[in-house]
Amino acid sequence: MMRRKKDQAEVEVKEPKAKKAKVVEGRGSNWTRGRELSGKVLSGLLYVAIGAGVVSLGMHFVKPEQVLAAPTEQGPGGLSVAQQSAGAYAVGFVGSWLKATKDQPGDLGEYVDLTAIRQLSQVPFIYRDLTLVSVTPVEGGPFVSVVVAANVSEISLEEEGNVETSPRRYYQVAVAVDGDALRVVGLPSPIAPPASGDTTALVYGTSVAAGEPFAQTVTSFLGAYLAGSGELDRFITPGSDLTAILPAPFAQLEVVDLRTEADPVEAPADGETARALATVTLTTPLEQLTTATYALTLTGRGQRWEVTDIDLAPQANPTQGKGNPTPKPTPTGTGDSKGN
Repeated sequence: MMRRKKDQAEVEVKEPKAKKAKVVEGRGSNWTRGRELSGKVLSGLLYVAIGAGVVSLGMHFVKPEQVLAAPTEQGPGGLSVAQQSAGAYAVGFVGSWLKATKDQPGDLGEYVDLTAIRQLSQVPFIYRDLTLVSVTPVEGGPFVSVVVAANVSEISLEEEGNVETSPRRYYQVAVAVDGDALRVVGLPSPIAPPASGDTTALVYGTSVAAGEPFAQTVTSFLGAYLAGSGELDRFITPGSDLTAILPAPFAQLEVVDLRTEADPVEAPADGETARALATVTLTTPLEQLTTATYALTLTGRGQRWEVTDIDLAPQANPTQGKGNPTPKPTPTGTGDSKGN
């Protein structure tokens, strides 16, 4: 009996040799561990292809099946969800970069190729209050520019000797956004702080004396809200969702300056509104002192004033240009309120 010898073709898949990196290589991240998933998909497809006998001698690579990213959703300020996530990603990157040293790089290697960094510090940078400042999409590309800030401990040489300070430092990071995948491009760049803008003119041009009913309502409300000096419901508009801070953080407060748009009437009509800007000094049970400003909206009911809301921001004056007309706190003796 003649036996026919079957030819078998052996397939050899060679991995390309890695080239030495000449620049800092950004390493990516995404919300679904995309790099690990892509590697598993690639290996799985290769084994299936070999087992089924569909891999030919001329085949040099296997292209993984495309993984669909989550739909691009719009978030605050017109940023997509992925672009917003780039901000938090850059904050983590800057923190790792600041504390990384030559002997202890930490998790910096999760963001960039450590072999491509020319030199790491022998001593880590000590920082605090690492926060996101801004996320700005770059036109014509997949990048977003992220600014991160931190107070960094530094030593300055003065006549009296070395002085340790912690100035606020700003860093710019470029992040490539590809679907749900994020990758830093280069290393953080120290930059100058944002320029300070001009002050904005406000509508509060009238000073209110302490003895007026309007001032008494504001003082009583802030006392109940901050120092637990009374029932808050007595001083707020029915239906308002304002609630006192509990437990009360302050033992004493004093309204040192109170201003409104116009001189408030003593007996307002129902539904009549007024805006107020109150500057208060606050004292804790440990005798710690601080100053705060509250923008308030008050509404008339039953010929008396009630607080309707704590405004999100003071009211700007659209009829005046930029300048420095913002009222400065000046003692007016508008009263004080002590906690129980």
